[in-house]
Amino acid sequence: MADRVPSDGFVVLDRNLTIRAASAAYEHATLRGKGELIGQFLFDAFPEDPDDPQANGVARLAASLETAMRREEIDNLWIQRYDIPDPDAPGQFVPRVWSPVNTPLVDHGELVGVVHRYGAEISDIGMALAVIARAIDATGSLPPTEILHTLAAVDAVNSARHLAEVEHLRHAIESRDIIGQAKGMLMERFDVDAAAAFDLLVKLSQDSNTRLEKIARTLVNIDHPPNAADGRRAASYTERPR
Repeated sequence: MADRVPSDGFVVLDRNLTIRAASAAYEHATLRGKGELIGQFLFDAFPEDPDDPQANGVARLAASLETAMRREEIDNLWIQRYDIPDPDAPGQFVPRVWSPVNTPLVDHGELVGVVHRYGAEISDIGMALAVIARAIDATGSLPPTEILHTLAAVDAVNSARHLAEVEHLRHAIESRDIIGQAKGMLMERFDVDAAAAFDLLVKLSQDSNTRLEKIARTLVNIDHPPNAADGRRAASYTERPR
């Protein structure tokens, strides 16, 4: 079982907004490795998307952090679109919508920094609308352009997750089919039943420290080559005495 990622996503910032600590949940949500953020200026780690003329995450978050530290009171941003850099695609940003809360960090009466919590990553239209309604009740207003900009990000997140789910399902079905083909080949070649053929695939996978699907795909490609070069290898394989 994979380790469960903690739900409390936060960073601890000093008074200069340098990151001094980050929770595992925060690192996970922002697509960063363990300890990668420590020592970075917050807005160097998470700059504004220069290709989004409506982006205001840096300005709003900076104002909220300053307010929390100046007043030494919790400041709630309610809802904020703040896209994050994509570590797999330099220069690209991943749409994200958060519900941030900033809490001053006071030690023996002295302000030493601020704790920034992203609150929740909002990826559902219904949840986004509910938070927007609470934000309007609390603040009195929320510009329509900002609402639309935020909802566009939620829609993009939903679309990306849907595509990922479809791709995962497609891969699972394809893997099952490939393993089934490999089992059939082994059953015919060695005159064994399905369980024994699967056990043989598992043993090959374990002995070679190779994923079961890859073992199965290799066997299928040998018997049914996708190109001429593989065809010559398959010919020599099928000419062997059975």
